[in-house]
Amino acid sequence: MVSNSTWTYKIPTIDTIPQNFNVHVVNSGHHKKRVLSSKASGEPPLLLAVSVHCATRAAVKAAREQLKQWDKLDGSVSEFYLDVPAILPVVKTQCGLDYVEKYLETLVAQKSN
Repeated sequence: MVSNSTWTYKIPTIDTIPQNFNVHVVNSGHHKKRVLSSKASGEPPLLLAVSVHCATRAAVKAAREQLKQWDKLDGSVSEFYLDVPAILPVVKTQCGLDYVEKYLETLVAQKSN
């Protein structure tokens, strides 16, 4: 039953399972950043993938809050649509980085004059 890779691992069948099969589950203790309540083999990867999108949404919201403080954002801070996958140009626009780039361009233009 011991294998060094997924390529050589064989799924146990009726003739390979021992009659006395003792298993010890290692408990890593409570860790508040781990994925909890994932029960199936497809659930943990899905939850981890969704966590990336949620983190991106939180970053966009924080950037929009900062834009609101600069009076550069029209509309709500928390109401915006973010597609999956959240591609870089869309995230950049949602964060208001086009405003930052325009602001930096005007600063450079003012210093050169």
